[in-house]
Amino acid sequence: MNPYRELDAAYRRLHRHASRQLSDLGDLDHLVEVIRNDMPDSGPSDRALRELIHTGRSVPAATTVALYALAPALRARISRTATAEYHHDAVTELTLVVLDSDIDGSRLAHRLVNRTHSRIWRSARSHHTRGVLNITTTVPCEPDRLDLLDRQPGWSDSIDDIVVNRLALERFRLAVEQAVADGVIPLDAWTVYRNHRIRRALVPGLPASTGQERVAAHRAARRLAPYIDAHLGVHAA
Repeated sequence: MNPYRELDAAYRRLHRHASRQLSDLGDLDHLVEVIRNDMPDSGPSDRALRELIHTGRSVPAATTVALYALAPALRARISRTATAEYHHDAVTELTLVVLDSDIDGSRLAHRLVNRTHSRIWRSARSHHTRGVLNITTTVPCEPDRLDLLDRQPGWSDSIDDIVVNRLALERFRLAVEQAVADGVIPLDAWTVYRNHRIRRALVPGLPASTGQERVAAHRAARRLAPYIDAHLGVHAA
């Protein structure tokens, strides 16, 4: 299951059957929009998110609304080649961060997402020791090196799925190259994303990305986000 779709479905159910406990919050869609629009002035976003978190301590449905508002920013921070399990863990970690963190100060949404990203990344990189008599240590793969095609829920090795996935990548490439030719997207952004996201997702055995390469690829992904969402969807590289 896609955790973001599950969260979206939970929010839609809340929106259709909003309880009296949430009536004091007003229009939920407007509240979500305010929280997500935290730049350049984060004041309205901070106040709206802070109110949701306070309400969520007694009304859990308010926490669901807060998570729904923060989910797109968290999803954008995580490598799009990460497994569904990694995304599930990230959404779970976001819930813990929202419930446990200090909510004073500015840029609250940005800080909560950053803290979640840092925690889940460190967890994925850490060594896990298992067993009592026969102790074994498992070192999880870095998210940037996880297999794009073999780890998404609902995908199979059928020739139909392979053709569809390759066609999606080809449409994405053509759209981005046209945007580069039109001057909409810098060539450098496309080159970085192609080399450090797409190639590492599709070509096994490549060395792990350096920290500098991951940062550059993340910034490039933000520039290419409209094309990624339009052509690759949840299985974007």
